[in-house]
Amino acid sequence: MRISIHYKLFAALLAAILAVIIYMTLVLQWSFDRGFLNYISTEERVRLEHVAGELQQQYARFESWDWVLQDPRNVARIVAGSYPEGKFKEGVLRRIERGGFNQLAGKRGPIPTDLPPHFFARIFLLDENERTIFGFEGRSKNNELITLRYQNKAVGYLGAYPTKQLTESQQVVFMRQHRLALILVSVAGVLIAAGLFFPLALFLTRPIRELTSATRELASGKYQTRIDNTSGDELGQLAANFNDLAATLEKNQLARSQWVADISHELRTPLSILRGKVEALQDGVYSPTPELFSELYREVMYLNLLVDDLYQLSLSDKGAMSYNRAEVEPCWALEQAVSLFKPQIEAAGLSLEMHADIESDATLFADNERLKQLFTNLIANSVRYTDPGGRLLISVGQREDSLSFVIEDSAPGVEGQHLERLFERLYRVDGSRSRESGGAGLGLSICWNIVKGHNGTIKASHSNLGGLRVEVTLPLADI
Repeated sequence: MRISIHYKLFAALLAAILAVIIYMTLVLQWSFDRGFLNYISTEERVRLEHVAGELQQQYARFESWDWVLQDPRNVARIVAGSYPEGKFKEGVLRRIERGGFNQLAGKRGPIPTDLPPHFFARIFLLDENERTIFGFEGRSKNNELITLRYQNKAVGYLGAYPTKQLTESQQVVFMRQHRLALILVSVAGVLIAAGLFFPLALFLTRPIRELTSATRELASGKYQTRIDNTSGDELGQLAANFNDLAATLEKNQLARSQWVADISHELRTPLSILRGKVEALQDGVYSPTPELFSELYREVMYLNLLVDDLYQLSLSDKGAMSYNRAEVEPCWALEQAVSLFKPQIEAAGLSLEMHADIESDATLFADNERLKQLFTNLIANSVRYTDPGGRLLISVGQREDSLSFVIEDSAPGVEGQHLERLFERLYRVDGSRSRESGGAGLGLSICWNIVKGHNGTIKASHSNLGGLRVEVTLPLADI
């Protein structure tokens, strides 16, 4: 049988408070019993001193203990006189007159093992030679004796065996009432604790139940699930982490859906073109000409480039993109990429300016081929989107621990809301831009991955030339 954490927590709290109540009850009862017996012993000591004073007066009157030996009830009457006025004292005196205590008062044999706890049974009187003349013999050395004097001489000793339990009925009644009150308080404490802990356990486990329910919904694909978080403790932090996880999963799901849709769109267009032209060739609509084969080749190369870019991105996403790093000259890859695009730059009527301000011994610990791929994509992006007759400005600068590569172009520019998304895969500033002018939208994503693979940074901003400014920062080799 599965027991919920609510009941487990309630049982644990109740067991803890129950153990504390039982322990406190036992300790209080033991302390009260011990303290009450000490109180009774102190009270009996006062009573014994009163009896000792009466015995001294009687000894001074008779000048011997013969009056005790002749009638032991005389001692019993003195003992009864030490009690406060009341029905108990009257009852004791009546029993003395009826001889009810003769078996105790006149019994001077060895003390029995089952000595009654009553005060009368525990008193003993010794003469000056410490011979028992009243009570039981066999006293312990630990008994404190009261010396009875007459004319500055010790004429006897009075003592009482210590009590280990209550004697008088009112004492027993008081003890029983105390124990009953203690039991009632303990039971009330347990009931109050149960009444408080049950809703408390329910309240404390509410976030866990909500988290369990939300986790089931999240596992079923409802990524929009969220938990209301109003707590600042560990459970609140757990709920916040769950909301972050759900938001991330929802974002990834949307990105995955958009990714599949974009890839399908990118693949559908060239495939449709290829299919239409091949079917036209089969139907005899088109005749096989060099121009037609050139168009078919261009579509095939576009597909090849798209598949290759997707492969590069997949390698980067799983950390499998290879980098053959070594200490390299910082501008070699950039110069190679620029030389590849000189014909396109001249054909578009663009002016190119390059300048570098770096130390002669500055080097990068990088993969030159990957850097060439990086700068090729960035320059291709600028050449593709810069208006004819515009400008390209490429500059390299050195900082304390890194090199900065800046590629700027003239109009048209990019609106501010698009700058942060330029490096997202398949993202285009103009969604309706044709493939011939806009490409697949994967080049800048590959650039971002290459820069991250070299522990650098890349960011896009507005250029003073009126177009786009892309800055790549890479750490120096000796840092």
